[in-house]
Amino acid sequence: MITESPARKFRLNESAKPTVSVVIPTLNEAKNLPLVLPYIPLDIVDEVILVDGRSTDNTIEVARRLMPSVKVVLEPRRGKGAALRRGYQESNGDIIVVIDADGSNDPRELPRFFQTLVEGVDFVKGSRFAPMGGTTDMPRLRKFGNGFFVTLVNLLFDQKFTDLCYGYHAFWRYCLEYLDLSRLDGFEVDTAIYLQAVRRKLKIIDVPSYEGFRFYGIGKLQTFPDGWRVLRTIFREWLVSLRGPGEEAHVGFRDYSHKPVFPEGILIPVTGSVFDGRVMIIDHNPTVTFHRFTLDELIRLLLAKPIRPAPQTCLSDLLMFVMADMGASSGSLVVLDEKADVLSGYLAYGKNIRMIDSRGFSALRQGICGWVIQNRKPVIVHSTLQDPRWFKQPWEEKEGTARSAVVIPFTENDRVLGVLTLTRPDDRHFTEKELERVTKMVITV
Repeated sequence: MITESPARKFRLNESAKPTVSVVIPTLNEAKNLPLVLPYIPLDIVDEVILVDGRSTDNTIEVARRLMPSVKVVLEPRRGKGAALRRGYQESNGDIIVVIDADGSNDPRELPRFFQTLVEGVDFVKGSRFAPMGGTTDMPRLRKFGNGFFVTLVNLLFDQKFTDLCYGYHAFWRYCLEYLDLSRLDGFEVDTAIYLQAVRRKLKIIDVPSYEGFRFYGIGKLQTFPDGWRVLRTIFREWLVSLRGPGEEAHVGFRDYSHKPVFPEGILIPVTGSVFDGRVMIIDHNPTVTFHRFTLDELIRLLLAKPIRPAPQTCLSDLLMFVMADMGASSGSLVVLDEKADVLSGYLAYGKNIRMIDSRGFSALRQGICGWVIQNRKPVIVHSTLQDPRWFKQPWEEKEGTARSAVVIPFTENDRVLGVLTLTRPDDRHFTEKELERVTKMVITV
């Protein structure tokens, strides 16, 4: 039994970096490799293993010319499953990543998978249908089939997967001890891997990924035959889970939430995660540097960076963090354009958070939020029922329950970039010290 995952070692020693092996199955991908291999982030990756399934073009020669350090392994057996098993066996990294060679998986997304694992997850699988994911290479029939399989798996295995038949994944090496891939040779291997990870109580998480078109050549996946194998795999793993004894949860490092790395070096957790107050700036080398920003400075930084996913998504996690830190029961964070019109934002009640568009902020613009936008000053509301600046909702007046609130604008020169509002029960009034504290809140990054 594994008593502690490697993630803990690398969290306790920030200067350490887990080694990473990238496994790339290939079959006649000579034209595609020049558009894939150069984009693998070698500042993170320690070895690239190309598992070739008897290519008849010059795939191997092209790979070696593009990347002299590439490790080429010849696999005589047909099928993706056979290629993955061989790649796993030949790899040496603490972390193993699988990427397709046809261009449908973007190697530049790899840091997102890497950082999620380091933060305490056992297994990470890409999802085209998670928020900020997408695909340009899925016909309607395959999309329907994938959706059906996802719904079936979530029902049978009590999961919340957003994608199932997508092969971009990464995991810690110790996960291999829990997987049995000996009978899997086709495209159903990805489904089997994910469901076995679920059965063995490994912590598996979807991260957003964008699937592009295959650059050159014809895809090997066959909709109906491979779909049938996926369906059989789902029911086989489900029956095994019913027959077998209950698995104990993997004993590993679980304290850090999901935090994918975004472009431009910004690392922020996705919506729904628990933000622990740490935002990292990753240089183009394994060294992690730490800085300190006020909340206002951090929001200006996020809005100034052309990052994807949208900065509003990052701000949702800042809202949850600040709410938890201030003991707020509800809150909102709006983002404004240059005309001070509301672009978008988030509204949270407890741990539930949702994104609402500009139409949902009409009441806020009429009330205290509009006052703060106009005056560019933070404010305390001691009673939401008595303060004339607070736009009262019908349910507030009906219940007659007052709240205390603090509202803080985020400014740049004369422009208001956004407004944060926090509320909590009337018997826990915000104080001037708390207003000053949240205004000057410093986040270590």
